[in-house]
Amino acid sequence: MGGMGTIHDDNGTSIYEQNHTMTLNLLKATNVPDTTDTHFFYASSACVYPEALQTDCDVSLREADVFSEGIPQPQSLYGLEKLNSELLLAQYTSKINIRISRFHNIFGPGGSWNNGREKAPAAFLRKALACRHLIGESQPVPDFEIWGDGCQRRSFLFIDDAVDAIIKLLPSTHSTPINIGSDNTVSIQELAELALRCAGARANFIYDNSKPVGVSARNSTNDVSRSALDWAPSTSLWEGMEKTCAWIQVEMDTYLAHHEKRAEQLTFAILLPITSRGSTEPGACLSHLRNFVQSLKDTTWRDTHPSADQVFRYVIYLAVDADDHFLCGGNRAYQTILDLGIPSIQVHQLLNSTHPKGHVCNIWRDCAPQAYDNGCDYLVLMGDDVTLKDEGWMRKSHSAFLNFSKSSNLPLGLGCVAFTDESFPGMPTFPIIHRTHMEVFEGQVIPDTFTNQDGDPYLFQLYRRWGTSTMFPCRLTNAIGGPGEARYEKKRTVDWSLAPLAHAERMVSAYLQTHHNYSSSQVRDVRKLTLDVIIPCYRVDVAVLSAVLSLEAPSTTSVNYIIIIDSPTSPQIPTILSQFSLNPNIRIRINKSNLGAPYSRNRGLSESSADWVHFLDDDVVPSPNLLFAVSDAIRANPSAAGFVCSTQFPPANIIFTTAVHLSGVTYFWDIATKIKTDVPWGVTANLVARRVLFSPHLEQESNPEFCGIPLPTKFSLSYPKTGGGEDIDYCLTQRATHLELFRSANDHNCGEQYPGFLAAPQGIVTHPWWDNGKRSYWRFHRWSVGDGHLIKAYPDLSYRDYAPNSAECFLICFIFLSIGVVIGSLRVMMLSVEITGCVVLANILHDVYRHMILHPERTKPLNVTRRIRRNIFLWVSAVMESALIRMFSELGRLRGLLEKREWKSVGKRFDWFVGRAPENGPRAEERRNSVERIGLMVVVFAILRGLRG
Repeated sequence: MGGMGTIHDDNGTSIYEQNHTMTLNLLKATNVPDTTDTHFFYASSACVYPEALQTDCDVSLREADVFSEGIPQPQSLYGLEKLNSELLLAQYTSKINIRISRFHNIFGPGGSWNNGREKAPAAFLRKALACRHLIGESQPVPDFEIWGDGCQRRSFLFIDDAVDAIIKLLPSTHSTPINIGSDNTVSIQELAELALRCAGARANFIYDNSKPVGVSARNSTNDVSRSALDWAPSTSLWEGMEKTCAWIQVEMDTYLAHHEKRAEQLTFAILLPITSRGSTEPGACLSHLRNFVQSLKDTTWRDTHPSADQVFRYVIYLAVDADDHFLCGGNRAYQTILDLGIPSIQVHQLLNSTHPKGHVCNIWRDCAPQAYDNGCDYLVLMGDDVTLKDEGWMRKSHSAFLNFSKSSNLPLGLGCVAFTDESFPGMPTFPIIHRTHMEVFEGQVIPDTFTNQDGDPYLFQLYRRWGTSTMFPCRLTNAIGGPGEARYEKKRTVDWSLAPLAHAERMVSAYLQTHHNYSSSQVRDVRKLTLDVIIPCYRVDVAVLSAVLSLEAPSTTSVNYIIIIDSPTSPQIPTILSQFSLNPNIRIRINKSNLGAPYSRNRGLSESSADWVHFLDDDVVPSPNLLFAVSDAIRANPSAAGFVCSTQFPPANIIFTTAVHLSGVTYFWDIATKIKTDVPWGVTANLVARRVLFSPHLEQESNPEFCGIPLPTKFSLSYPKTGGGEDIDYCLTQRATHLELFRSANDHNCGEQYPGFLAAPQGIVTHPWWDNGKRSYWRFHRWSVGDGHLIKAYPDLSYRDYAPNSAECFLICFIFLSIGVVIGSLRVMMLSVEITGCVVLANILHDVYRHMILHPERTKPLNVTRRIRRNIFLWVSAVMESALIRMFSELGRLRGLLEKREWKSVGKRFDWFVGRAPENGPRAEERRNSVERIGLMVVVFAILRGLRG
């Protein structure tokens, strides 16, 4: 319910969605059988009538007029929703007794009168009573504001008459919409004069044409209500206004009695840099400034009203470049603000004479101390080309800070509130901070390292660590800047989320201990664990992403999501943006072209500012407790380099998926269930890595000042963008870097006890079979191309094999075949083909021997359906196909070596267990298998030769 201050176009979408959802929920809640014993009353509105009919002064609206203009054209989305709900209810008339009233401006005692939702009669009576109260105090005749020119006409129905009509409508047989309203119109000007007479007051009328006014005229025709209900209004407008005025007078007296001691006034400092540079014409900046100041007035008018529960005021700190001759000449910017009605006492002008143009963060740093010294309670880091859109942002941001303090057990003021920036969805721009922040940082609002970018997210992410940052639902738009071009050269602050953020966090911790007597353990308790989930996204599957983004997390952990879309032409991108981009916990970035998973993960790392990052693939299905399991693992083992979680596959129910398991391709996907400590590596489908080495909640007793050494580990781009090898390389680099920093930070040798990557087997995701299990070997071949590069990159983790593998045998056969072609020897060519066939056959036979005779127990843990296991034909077929997959993978590794011209690496193998398995383990077995396969190949060749005789 609300007047034109609530029901207008800016609120249309949300009002439509909320109202229609409520109606649908009520219909579902009835849950009645097919009976006509149930009555369902629906309160509709005169806003359903076409706007085109409501332009003449003498308009009277009949129930049938809704469709008189052809396609209905109700007033605003509010009216459209009411009409659609009427049509929806019409579908239920055979099951429920539907009664629908179209109300025309109901007023009277008990209604809204001072909260922004009041209609014109109550609003005018409140203003009239306030005028009577003000006469003789501040001015002889106070002002009385009317929205519009006062010529718009309405009819108003007293609440008692409305109730009488409802009581008659319910037992009637009238099931179609019916007008319930007065059929006597009055102009808004006349209504205002009537309100003053009721209150016994005088006033000067002022008119604000910038406010919403609705249609020109509206009146009810009551022919149907008279004939169907024998009803007509019995209370005159004068009588209804008198009764309502008396009631509001009592309400106001009660209110004032409880607020004799006016609430303390809170001051918001608007830090406002302005420049004329970069605009198409110098005067454009003043146009932006006028828009901003007008929006500032429009969105704070209630908060700055003396009758508000908590009174707020704002002061503008206008910062102009000293050499901006256009603005400085005649103090144009300053004068523009005064011309818009802002008192000079609320405007402070500062000249920027020390910083280069466009150094917005430097200017904020100049303004903030002055605002703090002047006693301002809140600081708003603003821009001159911003338009504020939602009324009440001052009281709502203050309420957010109060809630922060209550929910986090932290002192009031430790926090950051950011506007919802419609021009840069999801980015916490233009933050609001408390003067406490200035106390913590000794008068500096943001560090010197920031020039004109990243100061906003820095503040937001700092207080995210304490659970006291939010993007509240008060909107703004930014005319220039955001993700696009700005009027100045954007200068990013490199690695601000590492050392600068860690230093700031340490200062907050020190402030709590020195100024509020927090112990180190108390600081750790109130500090949240921060985790960023990074998802390189090529498939752009909305359903899969929705499942991940809806995961619940512990209240002690702050989780953000960073989605890097690597398919910029995907048709699903608009859907993703519309569903998730406004969520401050979800950041969506789009690569300009398909750059691959390693690049996308690196971009995600550069966007991250958390203690830990959690890499997920864009096709996994997470278990509901995934983030709980990860958080538990981190808190139980805070010194680990990272955690390898468990990635499962659905049961293999066909030959190919069974063969994938048997080939060893999926062995390391669930390595967390096989190795608990110092896990060799894990796949990035479900991998957690430390981003910063230690934070205040992980301090060492021996070194309490130590805090936050960054781990600069990134994915190497030397591996194929389709994947392969980069996950192993990342884990090894992360472990080595962390070990080195861990040792230097703790100043002792921790090599033997160093945990490296630990297993987190409870953190489970399910990875679907690629292409739903469709047979293809090329995926594994491409991965192996990247794996081959590991041999040269990690020579200490590589070893020389005793015999060539299948790929190297194929290479030898190809060389002999080429020689045969060159010399024209058919015998050499045929011999090469025969040996190739023997290599294939020998590898298949050897894998059948390994899986079915030598080590059948190794296949028992594989997630394979009973149908496959019990059918000997299917099982043998899967074993044979697994040999083909393995040979394709070996060909991929050889291809990778040859393409990079790493000739010396041919014949070498990479140790997948990276030296952590016994020497007589996987290395020895791999060498033995190679020798056995070569031997078997010779035997097969000899047998075939013997058979040929």
